[in-house]
Amino acid sequence: MSKSSSKIADLLKAEGNVFHQAGKYDEAYAKFSEAIKHDPKNAVLWANRAASALGMKKVSPSLLRYLDAVTDAEKVSSSVFFRATLMFSMHRQLNLIQNMRKLGEDKLLGSWEKSIDAFQKALSCLPSTGELSKADKDLKTQFESGLKKAEANKNRVVIFDHVFAPAGSVHQDNLPWKRAMTMEQELIARSAIKSSGFVILFAYKEFKDGLDKMNALKIKTINGQQMVEGLTGGIAALSNAIMRDRRIFHMSDGNFIEKYNKQMTLEARQYKGWTTGGPKLIQDEAPKRLKTLGWGAVRPALAVTVRAWIMRGFLQAAFQTPGATTEFFSDALQVLEWGSRLWKNVPKSDRGAIFEPSFIRGVKRLYCNFLQESWSKSSTTSDLEKIATLAHELLDEEQAPPTGEVDPGFVSSFWIYPQADAHVNLGWYYMKKAQALSDENESTGVYLISASHYLKGASLYPADDEYRLTFLKFGLEALWFAGSPLKITLPIAEQIREGFPVIKKIWEYSGDALILKEQLRIVLEFEEHFMAEIEAGRMTLEDSGGPKGLKVKRGVWIKQDPKNVVLWANRAASALAIKIAGFWDKSIDAFKNALDCLPSTGELLEADEALKAQFKSELEKAEATKNKVATPPEQSPLEEGYGYGARSY
Repeated sequence: MSKSSSKIADLLKAEGNVFHQAGKYDEAYAKFSEAIKHDPKNAVLWANRAASALGMKKVSPSLLRYLDAVTDAEKVSSSVFFRATLMFSMHRQLNLIQNMRKLGEDKLLGSWEKSIDAFQKALSCLPSTGELSKADKDLKTQFESGLKKAEANKNRVVIFDHVFAPAGSVHQDNLPWKRAMTMEQELIARSAIKSSGFVILFAYKEFKDGLDKMNALKIKTINGQQMVEGLTGGIAALSNAIMRDRRIFHMSDGNFIEKYNKQMTLEARQYKGWTTGGPKLIQDEAPKRLKTLGWGAVRPALAVTVRAWIMRGFLQAAFQTPGATTEFFSDALQVLEWGSRLWKNVPKSDRGAIFEPSFIRGVKRLYCNFLQESWSKSSTTSDLEKIATLAHELLDEEQAPPTGEVDPGFVSSFWIYPQADAHVNLGWYYMKKAQALSDENESTGVYLISASHYLKGASLYPADDEYRLTFLKFGLEALWFAGSPLKITLPIAEQIREGFPVIKKIWEYSGDALILKEQLRIVLEFEEHFMAEIEAGRMTLEDSGGPKGLKVKRGVWIKQDPKNVVLWANRAASALAIKIAGFWDKSIDAFKNALDCLPSTGELLEADEALKAQFKSELEKAEATKNKVATPPEQSPLEEGYGYGARSY
């Protein structure tokens, strides 16, 4: 290495130190990385970058960078010049791991083993002969302490706080997938293709396949080295199950994570997956590997890497552990969309299932859902808009039907549910937008848009899925906030009440069952109260109202101000937003009444002219689509060619 390179590296290191001390770990990491290019054998540079990467966990969590930190520490641990900085880096690493919640990234990625290895290498750097200096003795004491803690934690049993319905919390026969299993022949006989029973049942079959492969793992000692022996395909089965229906996730024993780590290690080593780096590294290396090794090597390497990211993101979200949950889905999606463009004309048999539209759609659905669910922690405008963008992408993409034979739950999981989820996420998006508005009239229109998306999404889920009632309730809430009349809100409450016995057949003991029961109670009280008010003559269907304690926009009732053009227009918009049978006529009538409220003689004001043009336009749209309904037809084009046989991704 030339003196000039060494000097540049020193300057970059100094800049990196300044950033690190200021807590700007991203900038420090970049400076140390640049310095390493000029002086790759400088142990201090590697150690500093490891420390910065670990520091980034507190500011901008990135598990990929965390892995880089462990890798950097390993690269320099054999250098005697690294003693002090290695101690600092490993001490931070151990503290980081100890502070992680139950299912931390340490257990998830098996980094206790990496910590043990790094501490052992650090100890080997100390002088092996002669009397140790006081500094070396201090280092040895701290390294041995760190090693002892890492070894003690390596095989610890972790008790997790479950988020989804765990096996054992209710009688096994009452778990949704077990109930669906007992109903399978009945559903086939009824040709109930769109039942959520098929969705959760085939998710269970995939999940069980993954569990069976994990349980088949064996540890063998060969020449003093422990080796994992088992079947591959477990990660594919688990990730397929989660994409089909993430409610399937459950742990039948406390060793799930330990077994998962071993399965992941086995498959990553077997297929030479990318265990460090992110999308950019794969985009750089995958084409090079392809030229030298061919699809036989690259296809499984890409698949296991992408599926590992999906599982890591899911597990972090499921157990609410620290880390960039959505980053994993974002990275996976980035690689998938890049690969699908680059290898557009490559047969599926070569490039693999992960670049199929259905797979990409499944990942995008998870990404959008988890981004929405984690928004309360970030509350950033960019994330809010990203949720809307992803939802619109799911709705706007071409919906080509699957090719080949697929099981009854496949189309629901990878076609219908992503569309339903997209509408639901847009309902949530517009709800947030409405809540942020100070103008009541403006918020009314946005609440109605929110309601239309929630109700559309609810209508797409099968009638026996708990999601249908959940999002009917959210749509009803949006209508309450908009001040919609009882003639619109009471029929939706009725749908929820009548739908509850239907969904109980499968979802009575789901993870969300208690929440749904509480929502049903609110709806029943609302329905009972206002039906009684109407029967007593104290209210009419033209009035608005909501549950006790909920601030509902009531405004001025039309019966008190029948010439109020704004009230008629709002009613028309409210009816139009519902887009279900019967409400097109209500919308048409309301727009006609709104037009009648405008001056009929003399010259109209500019504002009146604008209103008249708007009302006429909306009236024409309503009349043109009078009989359009939100509920999809019983025979969807996607159902043609359904087969009850081999899965095809």
